[in-house]
Order: sequence, then C-alpha cells, then structure tokens
Amino acid sequence: MSADRGAPPRAGRDDGAGGPVQGISARAREEVPSGRGPGPEAPPAPEGPAPEGPEVAGGDAAVAVAAPRRRRRQPELGTATLVTGASGFIGSHLLAALASGGHEVRALARSEEAAARIGAVAAGAGAGSVEVVRGDLADPASLEAAAAGCRLAYHLAGAYRGTPAELSSSHVAGTARLVRTLHPEARLVAVSSTSVYGWDQRWPADHASPPAPVGAYGSAKLAAERLVLARATGSAVVVRPTITYGMGDRHGMLARCLALLARRRPFPGDGCNRIHLIHVDDLVAALVRAGGAGDGAYVVGGPTATPLRRILELLAEGAGAPPPRFGLPPALLRPAARVLEAAWSATGRRGEAPVSVHSVDVATRDRAYDWRRAADDLGWEPAVDVAQGIPPVGAWLAAETGLGSRPRTRAATPGGGSDAAAPVASPSPSAAAVVSGNASGHEDELGFDWRSYVSDPDEGLGTVYERFALDDVLAAAVERTGATSVLHAPAFGMMGFPGIDAVFLARRGLRVGLVDFAEERLEAVVATWRALGLEPEAHLVEGADPAGWPERLPAAYDLAFTFAALWWFEDPWAVLAANARWAGKGVVTCVPNRNVFLWARARLWHSDLFDRLNEGALDRKDLVAAGERLGLAAVDTGLFDIPPFPDTCVPIAKVLRAALGRGPAEGAEAPTEGAWRWSIMPYLEGDQPDLEERVRRMGLLERWVPQAVAPVWAHHRYTLFVPRASEAARA
Repeated sequence: MSADRGAPPRAGRDDGAGGPVQGISARAREEVPSGRGPGPEAPPAPEGPAPEGPEVAGGDAAVAVAAPRRRRRQPELGTATLVTGASGFIGSHLLAALASGGHEVRALARSEEAAARIGAVAAGAGAGSVEVVRGDLADPASLEAAAAGCRLAYHLAGAYRGTPAELSSSHVAGTARLVRTLHPEARLVAVSSTSVYGWDQRWPADHASPPAPVGAYGSAKLAAERLVLARATGSAVVVRPTITYGMGDRHGMLARCLALLARRRPFPGDGCNRIHLIHVDDLVAALVRAGGAGDGAYVVGGPTATPLRRILELLAEGAGAPPPRFGLPPALLRPAARVLEAAWSATGRRGEAPVSVHSVDVATRDRAYDWRRAADDLGWEPAVDVAQGIPPVGAWLAAETGLGSRPRTRAATPGGGSDAAAPVASPSPSAAAVVSGNASGHEDELGFDWRSYVSDPDEGLGTVYERFALDDVLAAAVERTGATSVLHAPAFGMMGFPGIDAVFLARRGLRVGLVDFAEERLEAVVATWRALGLEPEAHLVEGADPAGWPERLPAAYDLAFTFAALWWFEDPWAVLAANARWAGKGVVTCVPNRNVFLWARARLWHSDLFDRLNEGALDRKDLVAAGERLGLAAVDTGLFDIPPFPDTCVPIAKVLRAALGRGPAEGAEAPTEGAWRWSIMPYLEGDQPDLEERVRRMGLLERWVPQAVAPVWAHHRYTLFVPRASEAARA
C-alpha cells in the first residue's frame, strides 16, 4: 500500500516471520480481583459516532486515586516492554508490531478472554516473546507485577464511553497508578486523543494549539496527559491520534457508518465537513518510533483531512453498500439529541446515548490536524491515504458483519423492476420487542404480532393517537375523491390490533373491504368487526408476494389505502400496483416519516425489526415515480401524526410492566383503564366516549407545528394518488 521509509515493522503486515512465539506465559495465573467492576477490557461501546481519537479497549478503574503507599524496592531495569490495552483494536496491532520486531513484550490482561485474544495475536507475530500478565489498572499490586523491570511502557487502556466519573476513574486514576508504578528510569508512551482540542480551534490544530475539551472523554484524556508529562523521572511522550480505523475494528466509526449505509439511513449535514482519519498501521508506526525518540505531545493523523462524503463513498465502494445520503439538519438534530440523552440518563442506561449531541458534532463539525512535529522529531510520516485504506476495510467489515454486500430486502428501483434479494434470517427478538408486539414469530405473516393485543389490548398512547390522525387523512381523501367505498389493503402494518382503522369510515356509511393473505389474522379482524356490529367485506389473497395477487377482487372499490404496510414487502410498489387495480378513484399510502426517532429506534429497541424492514419504501421520490409508471398522479402529500411526544412505536408502560413481572394474570381480562393503559377498543365499544376528545387535546402541535420542525418530528407521511386521466379531466 505504501513505500517502506525505514520505519520499524508495521502492524498487520505478514513479513514471513511466522512460527511459535517464545515465552508466551501467564505471569500471574490467578485472577487479581479489582473489586471495582469492569476494567481495561470492557465490552464494546454502544453504537454512535466515535469520539475524536483512538478507540481502545477500556473500562472502569477506581473512583479516586489511592493515597501514596510505601514503594517496594524497584527491581533492576530490564529490557521488557509493557503494553496496557493490548487486547483492544490499536493495542493488538501494536503488540503484533512489537513482537514481530523482536521486542520482549509484557501485556496486561484483565480477563481470561483478553488473555486469549492477546495470545492469538502473539502466536501470529513471531520473532519476539509475549508474556501475558493478569492484572488491572485499578489494582496496584497487579500493576507492580506487570511493570516490574520494564524499560518501556505503552499505555493504551481506558474507556471511551461512560459518565464523567467513570471516564475520570478509568483515565486519570488508572494513569496515576501506572505512573507511580513504573521504574523511575522507564520511558512511558501514553496514547491520548485529539478530543483534547474540542471543536473551536484554528484548524489545522497542532501540538501547540490550546486544549479546549468539550466533553468528559476529552477532559479525562487531558488530565491523564498532564500526569504523564509531569513525571519527575524517566522520559515520557504523549501521542494524540485522530480517529483511527483499520482491520479488526468492529465497533468504530466506519463500522457504525456502514450499518447506516446498509440500511439506507441519511446522515446529518451535507458531508462537506472534513474528518481527519489515521490508518492503524500508520499510528502503530508512530508509536514504535515514539518508543525511542521525542518528548512532549505529538499529533498524528493521516496524510490529509477528508470530507465526510468522500469517506463514506469510499466505505460504500469497498463494502458494496448503497452510496451515502445527507440532509438531516444538524440544528434540529441537536435539540432532539439532548432530549434522547436526557431520557437515556433518566432510565439509568450506561454510556452515551446512540444519538447524542457529541455524535452529531462528530458527523458534522469540520476539523483537521497538523502532524509535522512528529515528522520532524520522530522521522515518521503517514503512508496510507483514505483512498488506499478505507475500501479494503469496508470489504472486511462487510464480510465480518454481513452488511453491505449481504443479500438484503430492497425496494424496486425507480426505473422499474426490482433489485430485491431473498431476505436474510433475523436474530431472535428481544423480550421487550415480543411484549410490545414488535415481533410475531410468524415470519410468513409479515407485520407486527397482533396476537399479543388479544390478551392485552394496551397498544400505547402513540398508536391510539395515530389512529385518530389517520382518520383525518382518510376523511379528507374521501371528500376529495367522492368515494363511497374504501379498501384497506393489506389490512396490517401499524402496531396494535390490525384491520380496524376503517371502522370510523364504516360508521359514516361507507362500504369497507379488507385484504390479507394470513387467514388466521383476517378471521380475527373480521370477528372484531362483527363484535362491533359491523360486517366488512373480507378478501383472502394468496401469499405474501403482491405480484401474485389477483387482477380483480370480487367487489370494486373507490379508494384503497395502506398504513405503515409498504415497508414489510420486498417490492412495495407491487402493493401500490394492486391497490391501483382494485380502486377506481384513488389510492392513499401512509408510511413512517424519516424522523430523528427512526434512527434511534433502529439502533435501540427495534434493531432486529429494522433488519427485516425495507426502508426503501419510505422514499417519497421513488413512491411518486412508481405511481407515475402506474398511471397515477400524486395530488396531495403531507406530514401527519405530530403529537407532543417522540415516536417510540412501543407501548412503554406495557413493556415496563412486563419487565417488572406485572402483566395480566393468566385467564384474566386485562384492564383498559388506569396504570397508563391506552387502547382504541373501549372507544369503539362505546365504553370510553371521551377518548377522542382527550387525545385530540394533545393535537396542538399537529395544527401549529412550524414547517421547519415537522420533518424531524412528524411520525408519518401520506400521499394521495388519483388516476392521471381523472386528474386531467378535473383540471
């Protein structure tokens, strides 16, 4: 990928020096308990754009720096090199480079799992020896055993997600213990982060730029730096890398971006802001050089900063993923992110919320860095530019995760035809997803699980609200088209009990038909209508593929509609085509709006569900183009379902009751009032005549929401199509 400039061996390269590693041992085979919770080998951080700087293995250390203790007599200064965080992404690459270069490496591992990962890396490195030492930054005794006699130490361990107290504990307290433990003449190379600079700098920033961290991570890193550089003896270097990428990083920025690309999610901003990346091979080469030269702080980054749009294009190219799309307004995302962060914290969730102010800033703020001091003092220059480095990493991520080039369910292309492939198997749904009706366990049915709403009709305030909002949309469509008959086809899609949204229309005197391909579900819907004293016209069609649905139904209809159904199908435009055949005066399609909550749902409670959904069905331009090919004209469209609460698509109280073990007793009828239970059924049955008035009092935002806010808050979008010929005649 790049020319050898005489630097030490680069990590991740096969130099033909395979063979057994000498002296791989477990220096302290009994685990040293920290009594402090997770340590340097903590689980991966939650999804969301990474903080500036490297993503290394990390975790919690102690809450505060322990008081100085009487130091043991220092052993003789030896030749070993200590590496903390050696099982992490960057640490494992550094470990391989040091071992292949003939170093005697001692790697700190907090767990058996971490020790096994280190052993696997060492086995493939060759040349040098690797000794695994069980220990913890929170335990001084284990640190003394690990650091005894080490001439050089690389400090990479530390959490990159957590509360301010957790981050301070990990970086500041852990670093302080390490500094006290090292031999007075040992050299220390500490890996910091460009997060210490914050966002408000005169770019490009360099070693002399004033630190101005804006978050807990950058503040903790800066405090740790000061401890390192204040050592009274020995020598010390701080290396501040930009965002690091490369093979082996399954949880970093590129991995998270690929997940968004594969699901066709839009990114915030316009993609013109620069992000400065560094390939892990280049970072490791700089660290190896810093082990023997330099002093003070050094910024290291890739050859140049690159616009985010170009980074994502290269990632998509390598992974075989759809190209990036931009347009989410950062100015509106930040307030929404603050709301999500507050909810995240209030519910006791650890780490950073999946959509945070920080993640929006990382994706939209412009920054660049100057690494010339490292070139002058260390004789180092980055060799891997993004055009060389990102596509291979994208291909590796696609192979590792199944994203990108994996067969996925996709919408028909705007030009006609389909690029759909067979859907992939989905992971098992979470308990909360099952409780809230978000997973059916009947893959041939499509749609949410309607059965859970038979035993417990609580469908949440959001679903009840959107039923009344949908009725307003349908009433307007009926008035515009002059329809006297309506077809709900297919009669599922939204959460809650299916097929009852046209009950309002039937009670106004319209003839109503229902279409489904799942016989059990259709029978349950018809039975519910009959219990309400109504008789719908039921049409059972064959199979979940709308291309095989009949050309005509036994009865004709004026208006057909779908609500949140299109994205359940491989080819949603085939559903639109069927409705165009079956309805003579118009078709209404209602789909979820691509608001900020859709992104959060896909990353939190609906991640398994979104793997099955076809988000291409939400693209309005593709929808309108499909209608035009069918001879339909889009005569009205708009956003609706804009309540004063976020789009969770989860009956929150129902999930909480289940989590607390307070569901309805077996065989007992679930109450529909009190305990924050919301259901449309008591209203339809006449038991709660004031429900509509109570819900509509919440509709102030629906009537007065500013145009700039609606796109990021509205839960649904509707489009009314009419036959092009009838629209021309009307004109």
